[in-house]
This record gives sequence, structure tokens and C-alpha cells, in this order.
Amino acid sequence: MSKVAPPAGGGAAPAIGNMAAEGAGTAAFQSQIAALTAMSAEATERSVMLRTVTTNLQSIKKVADERVQ
Repeated sequence: MSKVAPPAGGGAAPAIGNMAAEGAGTAAFQSQIAALTAMSAEATERSVMLRTVTTNLQSIKKVADERVQ
């Protein structure tokens, strides 16, 4: 049987590198979630505004149609 020597330098450095990569990945993910939340809120606001304008225009059209009749 031959004995294999453990790698020099220990194994702590790769573990720290992995933790740093995970931290950077988590930060990027959280940034994307924040951006998505902001865009979602903006889209909801636009949707409500569009619905309000559409409802107002339909009401005006209905009144105009009733006047014509």
C-alpha cells in the first residue's frame, strides 16, 4: 500500500473562496429580487392608472351616447 501525502497548504483557502462566492451570489440574487419588486410595483401602478383612465373614458362615452339618443 502506498500512502498519499495530504496537499500542502491545507484546505481552508478553497472553503473561504466558496463562502465568498456564495456571499457574492446571495448579494446579486437579493439585488435582482429588489429590482424585480420595484418593477412589479411600477407595473401595478401603471395598470391601476390605465384602468382609471379607461373607466373615465368609458363613462364619458356613455354620457355622450345618451345625449345623442
